[in-house]
Amino acid sequence: MKKILLVLLSAVLLGLSRLPLYSGWLAFIGLIPMLYYFDSGKQNWKVLFRDAFIFSAVNLALWLHWISGVTASGFAGTILLYSVYYFIAFWAVQTVWQRFPKLRFIGFILVFITLEYLQNFGELRFPWIDLGYALSDYTILIQAADIGGVALLSLLILLINVFLYQVFHKKWGYLIAVAALMLVWTGYGFWCFKTITLVKKDTKITVMQPSIPQEDKWEQENFEALYNRYTTLTKQAAMDSTRLLIWPEAAMPAYILRERSYLPLIQNLCDDYKMDIFTGFPDVLPAPPEYPGDSYYYNAATLFKPNSPYDEPYYKMILVPVGERMPWLHIFPFLWKLQFGQANWEYGKQCRYYNSENAVFSPQICFEIAFAKLNRKMAFRNLGEGKGGAPDKIDFLVNITNDAWFGRSAGPWVHGMMTKFRAVENRIQIYRCANTGISMSVDPMGRILSRTKMFDITLLKAPLYTCLKIPFNYFAFIWTRIVSVIALVLIIIALIYRKKPILKNRGQK
Repeated sequence: MKKILLVLLSAVLLGLSRLPLYSGWLAFIGLIPMLYYFDSGKQNWKVLFRDAFIFSAVNLALWLHWISGVTASGFAGTILLYSVYYFIAFWAVQTVWQRFPKLRFIGFILVFITLEYLQNFGELRFPWIDLGYALSDYTILIQAADIGGVALLSLLILLINVFLYQVFHKKWGYLIAVAALMLVWTGYGFWCFKTITLVKKDTKITVMQPSIPQEDKWEQENFEALYNRYTTLTKQAAMDSTRLLIWPEAAMPAYILRERSYLPLIQNLCDDYKMDIFTGFPDVLPAPPEYPGDSYYYNAATLFKPNSPYDEPYYKMILVPVGERMPWLHIFPFLWKLQFGQANWEYGKQCRYYNSENAVFSPQICFEIAFAKLNRKMAFRNLGEGKGGAPDKIDFLVNITNDAWFGRSAGPWVHGMMTKFRAVENRIQIYRCANTGISMSVDPMGRILSRTKMFDITLLKAPLYTCLKIPFNYFAFIWTRIVSVIALVLIIIALIYRKKPILKNRGQK
């Protein structure tokens, strides 16, 4: 029961740290019960899996519960999947903890950083669990993300947990370590605000939040009402001198590039109001005979300009597992026959860059805001095009999303706050356009310049700030890969190491 309570307490503290309750500080103590858990002795694999399941279920139920409103089975699958992930992590930590007691804290930190890093890969990738995201309310602290990304923030949180754990064991010198770490950390944040220069550009950019209910959006009989709302908001934006108007993900629920009756609906607005419109929509292309389906379907977006052809569309490159595409279709073709309401979109293959208002921007769609490496490629055009040389930084990023799926839950807030971290990591402004909210504009310092309320039918404006600084994170992104390799080597050595000093109950010594 004691072990279960320790795991349960860690799960609750970390889960609460991710909610919009100004409770992110709980992350600094959230792993201390977990450290007591590993110090209480060796567990067999059944106990480890039980405890990993408890941790996964309670933690995710607190801050990812909103997924169940869309798909209860999908949420249950997420809990089970993360139970496996945490079981492997618990086993790896215990292995190092028991075999190399002097390296137990190092092993603990390495394993949890590796777990976060590996969430960025594979068709089940879902990098939402990073500890660093708990700091979304602390703009001073997230400035360090321009050195090592959100993973560096996770590392610092892990260090503070370890230091405080030592303090609880009356090793008072670690209080100095905590104070010194926080002093350097916050000092760097204040130094960034004092020294980083932002340049305000003369642009007229507006984000549209139409708040179209999810249940109405794809019904053909509602299309006219939907389009009338877009037209009204577009006219309002034009009256306010907007030159670039951003519509949300799949704003036009039709194949507008292929069904010619729809294309003029947007083009005429551009021509009439002399403004650029960037919008999301589904797209379809013919597939070869050997393909299981008759067509390739994409979650797409592109830029429309007055009296000009539309630009090459951007196709979403990272799709929500199961929600947008069933994983491993190329390995298990029978999965094409399974239907849980997913669209089975195709993967896009490259970044796109668009010019509007004498500025260059790159788009991403919805879920892609969670992927730091993808955002870095978009922010630095030479990376996106595979070129070498000096970094070619663009002016801003655009994230379009729906989020109507999640109603008035914490989901849109949890999703939206990732924008702050991507902005700081790349020192670039991001315009977030969400159908029902939360839409926002975040400057290169991670400050929210303007934001909407949920389900408001409104327009959002914010000036564009550019930053000439090339963050160190641009060059140092591979550090998490190095940490993962070190963790793997340490675990392998621990497994083959024959001298096995078993710590039956270190906490009582």
